[in-house]
Amino acid sequence: MLNFHISYGVRFSGARSLFITSNTVSAQVRGSYLPGRDTSGASSTLKVDLTGVDAATMQLITDRAYESFLAQMRLAGREIVPHEELKEFRAAIDSAPSGPGNPFAKEEGSQKAMAFSPTGLPLWFTHWERPWSDRGMFDQKNYKAMGEYSLKLNATVIAPLIVVNFARMSSSGNQSGLLARSAETGATMSMHVGAFSTHWLRTEEFRNNMLMKGDEAAASMNGVIASEMSFGDMKEVASSDNKAPVGIANALGAFAGLANAGGAVRGKSEHAAQTSNTAYAAAANDALMRATGTFAKWFQKYPAR
Repeated sequence: MLNFHISYGVRFSGARSLFITSNTVSAQVRGSYLPGRDTSGASSTLKVDLTGVDAATMQLITDRAYESFLAQMRLAGREIVPHEELKEFRAAIDSAPSGPGNPFAKEEGSQKAMAFSPTGLPLWFTHWERPWSDRGMFDQKNYKAMGEYSLKLNATVIAPLIVVNFARMSSSGNQSGLLARSAETGATMSMHVGAFSTHWLRTEEFRNNMLMKGDEAAASMNGVIASEMSFGDMKEVASSDNKAPVGIANALGAFAGLANAGGAVRGKSEHAAQTSNTAYAAAANDALMRATGTFAKWFQKYPAR
């Protein structure tokens, strides 16, 4: 975690909550062969989808987390620049495609997510916030606007991106067949903030669309902050594997002196994390309050000067 030395007021140029709605985890045993032992590609894939929560609830959670964050920062001794002074900044940035009833959604690798900004504030990203950003690596317009308006507002500019997940996934990983025989995956219901990051700018001189003098850094959480509240149950909705035919082939092969005659065991399963708007919101609010409070304590630890 970054040590913050703040001498100006603070402006939340963006505070985005990103809610994971689907997780997938996989494990594999890489094929190998030794005399009498063939371990050729055991694999396991587990997918968990969030059910019972709507976008309106996620918006309300975002609004509450934002107001709590502002209050925590004020208690930490930080002056918050009023929203009215950000009108010019908001007009200068490119917003992500989103709106009431049409949240910004993205699938990246093994996860799907929806992103929200506080009601009345635009949802926007910088090129640094990939993979969840809608900005390309060379699209630096929003990033440069942060530096420019830090100088104009005489304020430190931060733009937290907070990722809220509903499940903890586990995997035996990608292993060699010389060391492992089976591939294992698992999941448990656990509301947690899995990522909390922000770019951080304090501009003293801005020329040629560049911060020429001041402070610039990036801060990211290096752990997980979880709620202990129960908020639902996990239910298997689909599964498939080849354990039965592999077992039969192994039994028949044993009579012929053949080891592992059935080959690798491969399985897939899909689960639903079943919750409700009320239960999900309670646990998410708890995890977010813990996370934003931890962030605010860094500002309190290093007073403005």
